[in-house]
Amino acid sequence: AWFAMGVLGRIYIAKEGINAQLALPSKNLEIFNNYLDTFSMFKKMRRNFAVEDGKSFFKLKIQIRDNIVADGIEDPDFDATNCGVHLDAKHWNELMNNPDVTVVDFRNHYESEVGHFQDAVLPDVDTFREQLPKVAEELKDKKDKPVMMYCTGGIRCEKASAYLKHNGFEDVYQLEGGIIKYARDCKEQEIEPKYIGKNFVFDERLSEKIT
Repeated sequence: AWFAMGVLGRIYIAKEGINAQLALPSKNLEIFNNYLDTFSMFKKMRRNFAVEDGKSFFKLKIQIRDNIVADGIEDPDFDATNCGVHLDAKHWNELMNNPDVTVVDFRNHYESEVGHFQDAVLPDVDTFREQLPKVAEELKDKKDKPVMMYCTGGIRCEKASAYLKHNGFEDVYQLEGGIIKYARDCKEQEIEPKYIGKNFVFDERLSEKIT
């Protein structure tokens, strides 16, 4: 069904969920969405969209994995569904004005180097696995203060926000749909973005310009 729509990209499937990044001709988007909606499990699933010229993928690749994102969490009491409060672009910008807030970039160092939010904590790490305990340790004195986090498309923050809450952080927020959705919403709603630079993406384009 997807080949007929011209769908390319990569999909990771694990027991904890699905992470998919796809590309297809804009003319087939409605057909694609209608097809997904025929499956009850996908009907209310968040879908981030961006319009680009040129190809971002050259084939369709589907992989079975143990985890969508390798996290190194072994605590059996960890609940990945107990995540933070999701914020849209407008409310994200508003909360960033709070002087007590700490904003954390939950991407790898090479991703944040090409773009990041103003005054964000940018951990110097290569992997998400090492980032989780590092951030929890660095912010241990701010467990009663609001912590905001963001990533590319919102996937890593689902787990990162739950990890911080599991470690005693009380006031945790995450950017709904990540930088991808934030950039789109800012453009559509004429909101001035607080993101500086480009958004690193994991396909042939490598980055999307935001400011």
